[in-house]
Amino acid sequence: DQAGPFCVLANQFKRKEAVAWRIRVLDQTGQQMDDMTLKSVVVELSDGQKLNAKFGGHPPRGTPTDFFWSLHWVIPADYPTGSLVYKVVATDLDGRTQTWEPFKRAPTQLTVIAGEPTMKQ
Repeated sequence: DQAGPFCVLANQFKRKEAVAWRIRVLDQTGQQMDDMTLKSVVVELSDGQKLNAKFGGHPPRGTPTDFFWSLHWVIPADYPTGSLVYKVVATDLDGRTQTWEPFKRAPTQLTVIAGEPTMKQ
């Protein structure tokens, strides 16, 4: 019941707000890797949480205009404020992994800030 906006690029999120990851994994030739070529795509938070992404069409309702890995995570009400450090780990069908991490400069990190999101009226 959050008021939104949704699916917009942001790096600051309030507690109880949903963070969405949209992930595209490419092979060495530049071709997209889907759920037929990857066993899993996981976002690992610095607190040890592992969040599983799913491959699918977007938007999820209606006619998809794009396909990629995605997930969302609602920040707990008691989650500490500050940088939200994470990495993305893709695992292929043979168990090989590739890891991606965002830049380590503070202004580019996802950040949890105090407050709660505005809810629909």
